[in-house]
Amino acid sequence: MKSKLSALRAWPDLERVATPRQIECLDAVLEHGGARAAGDALGLSRSTVRSALRSIERKAAAAGYSPAHDMTHAVPEGYSVKGVSTMYGADGEVRAQWVKSNASADARLELMREAVAELAEPYAGIADPSPLPMVDDGDLLAVYPLSDPHLGMYAWHEETGVDWDLAKGRDTLVAAVDHLVDVAPPAASALVVNLGDFFHADDPSNRTARQGNALDVDSRWAKVLRVGIGAMRRIIDMALLKHAHVTVINAIGNHDDQSSVMLTAVLGEYYSREPRVTIDTSPMRYVYYRFGSVLLGVTHGHLAKPQALPEIMACDRASDWGETVHRHWYSGHVHHDQHKDYRGCSVETLRTLAPGDAWHHAQGYRSRRDLKCDVWHRQWGRCERYTVGIERFMP
Repeated sequence: MKSKLSALRAWPDLERVATPRQIECLDAVLEHGGARAAGDALGLSRSTVRSALRSIERKAAAAGYSPAHDMTHAVPEGYSVKGVSTMYGADGEVRAQWVKSNASADARLELMREAVAELAEPYAGIADPSPLPMVDDGDLLAVYPLSDPHLGMYAWHEETGVDWDLAKGRDTLVAAVDHLVDVAPPAASALVVNLGDFFHADDPSNRTARQGNALDVDSRWAKVLRVGIGAMRRIIDMALLKHAHVTVINAIGNHDDQSSVMLTAVLGEYYSREPRVTIDTSPMRYVYYRFGSVLLGVTHGHLAKPQALPEIMACDRASDWGETVHRHWYSGHVHHDQHKDYRGCSVETLRTLAPGDAWHHAQGYRSRRDLKCDVWHRQWGRCERYTVGIERFMP
Protein backbone atom coordinates (compact mmCIF):
# COMPACT_ATOMS: atom_id res chain seq x y z
CA MET A 1 0.00 0.00 0.00
CA LYS A 2 2.73 2.45 0.97
CA SER A 3 4.73 1.71 -2.18
CA LYS A 4 1.64 2.43 -4.28
CA LEU A 5 1.09 5.75 -2.53
CA SER A 6 4.79 6.60 -2.82
CA ALA A 7 4.60 6.00 -6.55
CA LEU A 8 1.59 8.31 -6.77
CA ARG A 9 3.41 11.02 -4.80
CA ALA A 10 6.40 10.76 -7.11
CA TRP A 11 4.25 11.14 -10.23
CA PRO A 12 5.18 14.50 -11.82
CA ASP A 13 1.58 15.15 -12.95
CA LEU A 14 -0.01 14.60 -9.54
CA GLU A 15 -1.11 18.24 -9.15
CA ARG A 16 -3.01 17.91 -12.43
CA VAL A 17 -5.55 15.53 -10.92
CA ALA A 18 -5.42 16.17 -7.15
CA THR A 19 -6.40 19.17 -5.06
CA PRO A 20 -3.93 20.65 -2.53
CA ARG A 21 -6.04 19.19 0.31
CA GLN A 22 -5.93 15.71 -1.23
CA ILE A 23 -2.15 15.94 -1.64
CA GLU A 24 -1.90 17.02 1.99
CA CYS A 25 -3.79 13.88 3.00
CA LEU A 26 -1.50 11.73 0.86
CA ASP A 27 1.62 13.27 2.43
CA ALA A 28 0.22 12.76 5.92
CA VAL A 29 -0.47 9.07 5.27
CA LEU A 30 3.07 8.57 3.97
CA GLU A 31 4.49 10.41 6.97
CA HIS A 32 2.36 8.84 9.72
CA GLY A 33 1.86 5.40 8.23
CA GLY A 34 -1.92 5.16 8.03
CA ALA A 35 -5.21 6.92 7.44
CA ARG A 36 -6.18 7.09 11.12
CA ALA A 37 -2.87 8.64 12.21
CA ALA A 38 -2.92 10.99 9.24
CA GLY A 39 -6.46 12.06 10.12
CA ASP A 40 -5.46 12.72 13.74
CA ALA A 41 -2.55 14.87 12.56
CA LEU A 42 -4.75 16.87 10.17
CA GLY A 43 -7.84 17.04 12.35
CA LEU A 44 -9.82 14.93 9.88
CA SER A 45 -11.69 11.64 10.14
CA ARG A 46 -10.15 8.44 8.83
CA SER A 47 -12.95 8.15 6.22
CA THR A 48 -12.19 11.63 4.90
CA VAL A 49 -8.52 10.76 4.43
CA ARG A 50 -9.37 7.48 2.73
CA SER A 51 -11.86 9.24 0.46
CA ALA A 52 -9.12 11.69 -0.59
CA LEU A 53 -6.77 8.81 -1.43
CA ARG A 54 -9.42 6.97 -3.45
CA SER A 55 -10.17 10.16 -5.38
CA ILE A 56 -6.49 10.61 -6.24
CA GLU A 57 -6.15 7.01 -7.39
CA ARG A 58 -9.32 7.18 -9.46
CA LYS A 59 -8.41 10.43 -11.21
CA ALA A 60 -4.82 9.33 -11.77
CA ALA A 61 -6.06 6.11 -13.38
CA ALA A 62 -8.43 8.11 -15.60
CA ALA A 63 -5.38 10.08 -16.71
CA GLY A 64 -3.51 6.85 -17.48
CA TYR A 65 -1.36 6.45 -14.35
CA SER A 66 -1.81 3.37 -12.14
CA PRO A 67 1.54 1.58 -11.61
CA ALA A 68 -0.12 -1.26 -9.70
CA HIS A 69 -1.86 -2.14 -12.97
CA ASP A 70 1.19 -1.50 -15.18
CA MET A 71 -0.30 1.80 -16.39
CA THR A 72 2.55 4.31 -16.39
CA HIS A 73 1.94 6.29 -19.58
CA ALA A 74 -0.30 9.24 -18.78
CA VAL A 75 -2.43 10.80 -21.51
CA PRO A 76 -2.11 14.53 -22.31
CA GLU A 77 -3.93 17.08 -20.19
CA GLY A 78 -7.53 17.50 -21.33
CA TYR A 79 -7.81 13.81 -22.25
CA SER A 80 -9.00 10.76 -20.34
CA VAL A 81 -8.22 7.07 -20.77
CA LYS A 82 -10.82 5.21 -22.79
CA GLY A 83 -9.16 1.81 -22.49
CA VAL A 84 -5.82 0.07 -21.90
CA SER A 85 -4.76 -3.22 -23.49
CA THR A 86 -1.61 -4.85 -22.11
CA MET A 87 0.21 -7.87 -23.55
CA TYR A 88 2.26 -9.89 -21.05
CA GLY A 89 5.03 -12.36 -21.80
CA ALA A 90 5.42 -15.82 -20.29
CA ASP A 91 7.53 -14.31 -17.52
CA GLY A 92 4.75 -11.86 -16.64
CA GLU A 93 6.64 -8.88 -18.01
CA VAL A 94 4.84 -6.28 -20.11
CA ARG A 95 5.64 -6.83 -23.79
CA ALA A 96 3.36 -4.24 -25.35
CA GLN A 97 0.65 -1.83 -24.31
CA TRP A 98 -2.01 0.15 -26.16
CA VAL A 99 -3.59 3.17 -24.49
CA LYS A 100 -6.77 4.57 -26.06
CA SER A 101 -7.88 8.03 -25.00
CA ASN A 102 -10.39 10.71 -25.89
CA ALA A 103 -10.95 14.31 -24.97
CA SER A 104 -12.57 14.76 -21.56
CA ALA A 105 -15.96 16.48 -21.22
CA ASP A 106 -14.33 19.65 -19.86
CA ALA A 107 -11.84 19.68 -22.69
CA ARG A 108 -14.59 19.22 -25.28
CA LEU A 109 -16.56 22.07 -23.76
CA GLU A 110 -13.50 24.34 -23.83
CA LEU A 111 -12.85 23.42 -27.46
CA MET A 112 -16.49 24.22 -28.25
CA ARG A 113 -16.18 27.62 -26.57
CA GLU A 114 -13.08 28.41 -28.59
CA ALA A 115 -14.84 27.32 -31.77
CA VAL A 116 -17.87 29.44 -30.91
CA ALA A 117 -15.69 32.51 -30.40
CA GLU A 118 -14.04 31.99 -33.78
CA LEU A 119 -17.39 31.35 -35.46
CA ALA A 120 -18.96 34.49 -33.98
CA GLU A 121 -16.07 36.83 -34.85
CA PRO A 122 -17.00 37.40 -38.54
CA TYR A 123 -20.47 38.56 -37.44
CA ALA A 124 -19.11 41.40 -35.31
CA GLY A 125 -20.98 44.64 -35.89
CA ILE A 126 -22.74 43.55 -39.09
CA ALA A 127 -26.18 44.81 -38.03
CA ASP A 128 -26.66 48.51 -38.79
CA PRO A 129 -28.51 50.62 -36.20
CA SER A 130 -32.20 50.88 -37.10
CA PRO A 131 -34.54 53.88 -36.66
CA LEU A 132 -36.81 54.12 -33.63
CA PRO A 133 -40.52 53.33 -33.98
CA MET A 134 -42.76 56.38 -34.29
CA VAL A 135 -44.85 55.58 -31.16
CA ASP A 136 -44.10 53.59 -28.02
CA ASP A 137 -45.37 53.20 -24.46
CA GLY A 138 -42.65 53.29 -21.81
CA ASP A 139 -44.86 51.62 -19.20
CA LEU A 140 -45.28 48.41 -21.23
CA LEU A 141 -43.06 45.39 -21.83
CA ALA A 142 -43.90 42.86 -24.56
CA VAL A 143 -42.56 39.36 -23.87
CA TYR A 144 -42.23 36.86 -26.73
CA PRO A 145 -41.48 33.42 -25.21
CA LEU A 146 -40.19 31.01 -27.87
CA SER A 147 -40.98 27.72 -26.18
CA ASP A 148 -38.99 24.69 -27.42
CA PRO A 149 -38.86 25.37 -31.19
CA HIS A 150 -36.74 22.20 -31.77
CA LEU A 151 -35.51 23.50 -35.12
CA GLY A 152 -34.22 20.65 -37.27
CA MET A 153 -36.67 18.06 -35.92
CA TYR A 154 -38.12 15.69 -38.49
CA ALA A 155 -41.56 14.02 -38.39
CA TRP A 156 -43.31 11.86 -40.98
CA HIS A 157 -47.10 12.06 -41.16
CA GLU A 158 -47.58 8.30 -41.55
CA GLU A 159 -45.76 7.83 -38.26
CA THR A 160 -46.81 10.92 -36.29
CA GLY A 161 -49.84 12.31 -38.15
CA VAL A 162 -47.88 15.41 -39.20
CA ASP A 163 -45.09 16.21 -41.65
CA TRP A 164 -42.42 18.45 -40.14
CA ASP A 165 -38.90 19.45 -41.11
CA LEU A 166 -36.34 22.25 -40.80
CA ALA A 167 -38.06 24.55 -43.30
CA LYS A 168 -41.52 24.14 -41.74
CA GLY A 169 -40.15 24.70 -38.26
CA ARG A 170 -38.36 27.88 -39.28
CA ASP A 171 -41.20 29.30 -41.40
CA THR A 172 -43.87 28.59 -38.78
CA LEU A 173 -41.85 30.11 -35.94
CA VAL A 174 -41.03 33.28 -37.86
CA ALA A 175 -44.61 33.68 -39.12
CA ALA A 176 -46.03 33.20 -35.62
CA VAL A 177 -43.74 35.83 -34.10
CA ASP A 178 -44.49 38.15 -37.04
CA HIS A 179 -48.21 37.85 -36.24
CA LEU A 180 -47.70 38.44 -32.52
CA VAL A 181 -45.51 41.50 -33.10
CA ASP A 182 -48.19 42.86 -35.40
CA VAL A 183 -51.02 42.51 -32.83
CA ALA A 184 -48.98 43.50 -29.75
CA PRO A 185 -49.23 47.09 -28.47
CA PRO A 186 -46.32 49.48 -29.16
CA ALA A 187 -44.49 48.74 -25.91
CA ALA A 188 -41.21 50.59 -25.61
CA SER A 189 -39.46 47.46 -24.33
CA ALA A 190 -39.56 43.92 -25.68
CA LEU A 191 -38.12 40.70 -24.32
CA VAL A 192 -37.50 37.86 -26.75
CA VAL A 193 -37.11 34.73 -24.63
CA ASN A 194 -35.79 31.56 -26.19
CA LEU A 195 -36.83 29.06 -23.50
CA GLY A 196 -34.33 26.44 -24.62
CA ASP A 197 -34.26 23.50 -27.04
CA PHE A 198 -34.17 26.02 -29.85
CA PHE A 199 -32.26 23.33 -31.76
CA HIS A 200 -33.39 19.70 -31.76
CA ALA A 201 -29.86 18.27 -31.77
CA ASP A 202 -26.64 19.62 -30.31
CA ASP A 203 -24.06 18.06 -32.64
CA PRO A 204 -23.78 15.99 -35.85
CA SER A 205 -24.27 12.71 -33.97
CA ASN A 206 -28.02 13.49 -33.75
CA ARG A 207 -28.23 11.95 -30.29
CA THR A 208 -29.11 13.31 -26.87
CA ALA A 209 -26.06 14.30 -24.86
CA ARG A 210 -27.03 12.53 -21.64
CA GLN A 211 -28.67 9.27 -22.66
CA GLY A 212 -27.41 8.93 -26.22
CA ASN A 213 -30.92 8.45 -27.59
CA ALA A 214 -31.29 8.76 -31.37
CA LEU A 215 -33.04 11.95 -32.56
CA ASP A 216 -35.12 12.42 -35.71
CA VAL A 217 -33.25 15.25 -37.43
CA ASP A 218 -33.83 16.84 -40.82
CA SER A 219 -30.78 18.01 -42.78
CA ARG A 220 -27.17 18.55 -41.76
CA TRP A 221 -26.24 19.98 -38.37
CA ALA A 222 -24.34 22.94 -39.87
CA LYS A 223 -27.38 23.82 -41.98
CA VAL A 224 -29.71 23.65 -38.97
CA LEU A 225 -27.41 26.04 -37.07
CA ARG A 226 -27.32 28.45 -39.98
CA VAL A 227 -31.09 28.43 -40.40
CA GLY A 228 -31.60 28.87 -36.65
CA ILE A 229 -29.30 31.89 -36.48
CA GLY A 230 -31.13 33.41 -39.43
CA ALA A 231 -34.51 32.80 -37.79
CA MET A 232 -33.46 34.55 -34.58
CA ARG A 233 -32.09 37.51 -36.52
CA ARG A 234 -35.39 37.81 -38.38
CA ILE A 235 -37.37 37.66 -35.12
CA ILE A 236 -35.22 40.35 -33.47
CA ASP A 237 -35.42 42.58 -36.54
CA MET A 238 -39.21 42.24 -36.56
CA ALA A 239 -39.40 43.20 -32.89
CA LEU A 240 -37.28 46.30 -33.59
CA LEU A 241 -39.97 47.55 -35.98
CA LYS A 242 -42.46 47.77 -33.10
CA HIS A 243 -40.35 48.29 -29.95
CA ALA A 244 -37.74 50.88 -29.02
CA HIS A 245 -35.49 48.35 -27.27
CA VAL A 246 -35.25 44.57 -27.56
CA THR A 247 -33.57 42.29 -25.01
CA VAL A 248 -32.82 38.68 -25.96
CA ILE A 249 -32.36 35.78 -23.55
CA ASN A 250 -31.34 32.33 -24.81
CA ALA A 251 -31.97 29.69 -22.15
CA ILE A 252 -29.83 26.54 -22.28
CA GLY A 253 -31.96 23.48 -22.98
CA ASN A 254 -31.29 19.78 -22.60
CA HIS A 255 -31.22 19.32 -26.39
CA ASP A 256 -28.87 22.25 -27.16
CA ASP A 257 -26.44 22.75 -24.26
CA GLN A 258 -23.68 23.98 -26.57
CA SER A 259 -25.62 25.23 -29.60
CA SER A 260 -27.52 27.70 -27.40
CA VAL A 261 -24.23 29.17 -26.20
CA MET A 262 -23.08 29.48 -29.81
CA LEU A 263 -26.36 31.18 -30.78
CA THR A 264 -25.91 33.77 -28.03
CA ALA A 265 -22.30 34.43 -29.05
CA VAL A 266 -23.18 34.96 -32.70
CA LEU A 267 -26.13 37.26 -31.93
CA GLY A 268 -24.02 39.24 -29.46
CA GLU A 269 -21.43 39.91 -32.14
CA TYR A 270 -23.98 40.59 -34.87
CA TYR A 271 -25.85 43.26 -32.88
CA SER A 272 -22.79 44.77 -31.18
CA ARG A 273 -23.30 48.11 -33.01
CA GLU A 274 -27.07 48.20 -32.49
CA PRO A 275 -27.81 50.22 -29.30
CA ARG A 276 -31.45 49.14 -29.37
CA VAL A 277 -30.62 45.45 -28.88
CA THR A 278 -29.25 43.80 -25.74
CA ILE A 279 -28.16 40.17 -25.98
CA ASP A 280 -27.98 38.64 -22.50
CA THR A 281 -24.78 36.61 -22.63
CA SER A 282 -25.09 34.99 -19.21
CA PRO A 283 -24.29 31.24 -19.31
CA MET A 284 -26.32 30.66 -16.14
CA ARG A 285 -29.27 28.26 -16.15
CA TYR A 286 -31.48 30.79 -14.34
CA VAL A 287 -31.70 34.25 -15.89
CA TYR A 288 -33.69 37.26 -14.66
CA TYR A 289 -35.22 40.44 -16.09
CA ARG A 290 -36.47 43.35 -13.99
CA PHE A 291 -39.12 45.77 -15.29
CA GLY A 292 -40.36 48.18 -12.64
CA SER A 293 -42.39 46.17 -10.12
CA VAL A 294 -42.11 43.06 -12.34
CA LEU A 295 -39.42 40.41 -11.90
CA LEU A 296 -39.27 37.67 -14.55
CA GLY A 297 -37.25 34.46 -14.36
CA VAL A 298 -36.26 32.38 -17.38
CA THR A 299 -35.13 28.74 -17.39
CA HIS A 300 -35.64 25.75 -19.65
CA GLY A 301 -37.17 23.66 -16.88
CA HIS A 302 -35.24 20.38 -17.05
CA LEU A 303 -33.22 20.88 -13.89
CA ALA A 304 -35.07 22.30 -10.86
CA LYS A 305 -38.67 21.31 -10.14
CA PRO A 306 -41.30 24.06 -10.65
CA GLN A 307 -41.97 24.31 -6.92
CA ALA A 308 -38.28 25.10 -6.30
CA LEU A 309 -38.13 28.05 -8.72
CA PRO A 310 -39.68 30.68 -6.39
CA GLU A 311 -37.05 29.93 -3.72
CA ILE A 312 -34.28 30.03 -6.34
CA MET A 313 -35.50 33.45 -7.50
CA ALA A 314 -35.73 34.77 -3.93
CA CYS A 315 -32.19 33.54 -3.23
CA ASP A 316 -30.61 34.73 -6.49
CA ARG A 317 -32.36 38.10 -6.59
CA ALA A 318 -33.08 38.93 -2.95
CA SER A 319 -32.99 42.70 -3.50
CA ASP A 320 -35.19 42.58 -6.61
CA TRP A 321 -37.57 40.20 -4.84
CA GLY A 322 -38.04 42.71 -2.04
CA GLU A 323 -38.62 45.60 -4.43
CA THR A 324 -41.08 43.91 -6.80
CA VAL A 325 -44.70 42.79 -6.57
CA HIS A 326 -45.24 40.71 -9.71
CA ARG A 327 -42.81 37.77 -9.91
CA HIS A 328 -43.11 35.15 -12.61
CA TRP A 329 -41.14 32.28 -14.15
CA TYR A 330 -41.22 31.33 -17.84
CA SER A 331 -40.12 27.77 -18.64
CA GLY A 332 -40.60 25.11 -21.31
CA HIS A 333 -39.34 21.53 -21.60
CA VAL A 334 -42.66 19.74 -21.00
CA HIS A 335 -44.38 21.14 -24.15
CA HIS A 336 -47.71 21.90 -22.48
CA ASP A 337 -49.35 24.81 -20.67
CA GLN A 338 -49.15 24.69 -16.92
CA HIS A 339 -49.49 27.59 -14.50
CA LYS A 340 -49.32 27.56 -10.73
CA ASP A 341 -49.26 30.29 -8.11
CA TYR A 342 -46.82 29.87 -5.24
CA ARG A 343 -46.21 32.19 -2.31
CA GLY A 344 -45.00 35.43 -3.87
CA CYS A 345 -44.33 34.00 -7.33
CA SER A 346 -46.03 32.19 -10.22
CA VAL A 347 -44.45 29.51 -12.41
CA GLU A 348 -45.54 28.76 -15.96
CA THR A 349 -44.58 26.24 -18.64
CA LEU A 350 -45.61 26.87 -22.23
CA ARG A 351 -46.63 24.92 -25.30
CA THR A 352 -44.51 24.59 -28.42
CA LEU A 353 -45.37 25.05 -32.09
CA ALA A 354 -43.42 21.91 -33.00
CA PRO A 355 -45.22 18.55 -33.18
CA GLY A 356 -44.05 15.47 -31.35
CA ASP A 357 -41.43 13.32 -33.03
CA ALA A 358 -41.90 9.58 -33.44
CA TRP A 359 -40.89 8.78 -29.85
CA HIS A 360 -43.14 11.41 -28.23
CA HIS A 361 -46.06 10.46 -30.47
CA ALA A 362 -45.64 6.79 -29.54
CA GLN A 363 -45.59 7.75 -25.86
CA GLY A 364 -49.02 9.34 -26.23
CA TYR A 365 -48.15 13.03 -25.95
CA ARG A 366 -50.86 15.11 -27.63
CA SER A 367 -50.57 18.66 -26.27
CA ARG A 368 -51.96 21.50 -28.39
CA ARG A 369 -49.47 23.76 -30.17
CA ASP A 370 -49.27 27.55 -30.01
CA LEU A 371 -47.09 30.59 -29.33
CA LYS A 372 -47.84 33.50 -27.02
CA CYS A 373 -47.02 37.14 -26.38
CA ASP A 374 -47.49 38.65 -22.91
CA VAL A 375 -47.77 42.35 -22.14
CA TRP A 376 -46.57 43.50 -18.71
CA HIS A 377 -47.22 46.89 -17.15
CA ARG A 378 -44.33 48.13 -15.04
CA GLN A 379 -46.70 48.83 -12.12
CA TRP A 380 -49.74 46.58 -12.54
CA GLY A 381 -48.11 43.39 -13.81
CA ARG A 382 -49.34 41.20 -16.66
CA CYS A 383 -52.25 42.92 -18.36
CA GLU A 384 -52.64 41.23 -21.78
CA ARG A 385 -51.91 37.95 -23.54
CA TYR A 386 -52.02 37.18 -27.26
CA THR A 387 -52.00 33.62 -28.59
CA VAL A 388 -51.55 32.25 -32.09
CA GLY A 389 -52.30 28.57 -32.66
CA ILE A 390 -50.67 26.20 -35.11
CA GLU A 391 -53.96 26.00 -37.04
CA ARG A 392 -53.24 29.42 -38.54
CA PHE A 393 -50.23 28.01 -40.41
CA MET A 394 -51.52 24.57 -41.46
CA PRO A 395 -52.94 24.02 -44.97
